[in-house]
Amino acid sequence: MSVLSPLLSFIICLVALPAVTSTFADKEQLEPLIVIERRMPELFSDASPWVSRISRENLEQRQIYNLADALRSVPGMAVVRTGQAGSQTSLFSRGAQSDHVTFLFEGRKLNGGFSGTYNLGQLALNGVSSLEVLRGSSSVQYGAEGIGGAVMLRSESKENRLNWTMEGGSNHSIYNGIDYGFSDSGWEGSVGTSLHATDNEQPHSQFDNQSVSFHLSRRVTENLKIDFLGLGASSEVNYPGNRKSPTYPVDGQYQEIEGYLVSPGITLDMGGWKTSAFYSYSEDNLTGKDSFSNTAYDAKTNSVELQLSGGATEAVQVTVGAEYQRDSFFKKDNATNAVDINQGADSQSVFVLSTFSLPENTSLTLGARNDNFSDYGSATTWSALFEKDLSEGLCLVTRYSTSFSPPQANDLYGMWGNPDLNPEKADSWEVGFIAKPNEILHLRFSYFETEFEDLIEWSGFTTSNVGSASSKGFESSLEAIQGNFAYRLSFSYLEAENSSTNERLLRRPRFLGHLVVQHANETHTLGMGMKLTKDVMDIDGGTFDRVKGDVFAILRVFGDYQITEEIKLFGRIENLLDKEYEEADGYPALGRAIFAGLGFSF
Repeated sequence: MSVLSPLLSFIICLVALPAVTSTFADKEQLEPLIVIERRMPELFSDASPWVSRISRENLEQRQIYNLADALRSVPGMAVVRTGQAGSQTSLFSRGAQSDHVTFLFEGRKLNGGFSGTYNLGQLALNGVSSLEVLRGSSSVQYGAEGIGGAVMLRSESKENRLNWTMEGGSNHSIYNGIDYGFSDSGWEGSVGTSLHATDNEQPHSQFDNQSVSFHLSRRVTENLKIDFLGLGASSEVNYPGNRKSPTYPVDGQYQEIEGYLVSPGITLDMGGWKTSAFYSYSEDNLTGKDSFSNTAYDAKTNSVELQLSGGATEAVQVTVGAEYQRDSFFKKDNATNAVDINQGADSQSVFVLSTFSLPENTSLTLGARNDNFSDYGSATTWSALFEKDLSEGLCLVTRYSTSFSPPQANDLYGMWGNPDLNPEKADSWEVGFIAKPNEILHLRFSYFETEFEDLIEWSGFTTSNVGSASSKGFESSLEAIQGNFAYRLSFSYLEAENSSTNERLLRRPRFLGHLVVQHANETHTLGMGMKLTKDVMDIDGGTFDRVKGDVFAILRVFGDYQITEEIKLFGRIENLLDKEYEEADGYPALGRAIFAGLGFSF
């Protein structure tokens, strides 16, 4: 397929939207609140242009069940899967590394595991009410690993209701998910569980996943609230290897992954100030067997966090906090039971975020954080964000921020690790605008530049610091919702390269695009989606030379029909045109696949 065709489609949709949507009837919608950018509630319309939100309703209508697929529609975020469903999945945000995005569940950090990449291919969305995404530096808000941003899974209380989804489809795929929300006798919360299994298309590539999440809360007094949340998953992934390998396909290669998070918390409302505190314990256990090794990796984290937020004056909002975190890493050869790695590290952190409301519809948010790492000493990061309403419906935003990220355990102690690595650092600035000329259109645009120091990359033999690297580009998103019709368009451009060699950084596409068009009413939903990836560099799976990756534009269609008030019939077709492509060289993606199921609500 010519690249011109999908690009032209994006441009036509962008130009046509104002004219098309102006013919539809108005539909009032409530403004959602988010917390990811300032660590305290704010209207989504007041957030920076590099913040995205995906609602539960949107995920359900598009029939998206896992986090990796949900993030594909976020501008500036490249999701790369080495194979088919359940395979290792990496996320490259604004040219940063795949371990440079922090993932959280209602403010609690998930366990990134030995690799620091959070087993992104296995994270389900059961029990999740919405997703909030902050692109660019999040080090001040959430500490290390935040060079590329942060993703928060929200699990807000909802009405008493039980939703049950059953689905079957191509490649012997099954999905079974249950979400239950309740509010009764002072308690409220949600519980979700899911089962996903598929044989995939490639030989020896079966995937099985079971996930559960819960979030319970109770208001003890008018000012005191307690909560308890948890998240857990167990997966088994078989993988045949790279199709360019002379041994492909290999039988008996697999990964068994188990991980969970549990966290009790307490919140005290003191009028204009709110104090919250929580303790979290998380584990990530992975056993991997391939032609080289049979190894067990364990990562455990204990953390305690305290936060105080409120209004110092009518014009000044302040959030301050402190955190202690203890990490331990364990690696063992299962064949010999020899322990290779048994290491621990801890950190202490303090942070502050202050927003000043200035005259003439202007505000300034300053942030600073100090982290003291047991292995790497003290590091200070800071940020400054300036906002100015230029006119009604048009806001200008600019930000400067710094980041700091120690090496992950796999970088230091993995099979190809390097214990002499330096921490990674980054300076970034961005400028953007939010335009909402009417109740129909919502446009977000941002331009960014980031300079990396000591970026950790694969050198061909081991991990190493590349010296300096840079990334720059723009991100744009346009949403038009009017009556029963919705249009969502995002397009991103990125230049990311090693400043010493002028070579492009691997698996960072120059062009990313995503388009969703749908019609929904009380009886049915009908929609289509397209994702575009163009101009990416990769490593050849056979020769290990640098090669150009595939260019592809993938189409999907989805729909549902409400049979009764409680029963819904739904279905979708992935990769409608049966396009052959690889997100990572040597690892074929899924071809055309058809799915159908029933949803029950009680």
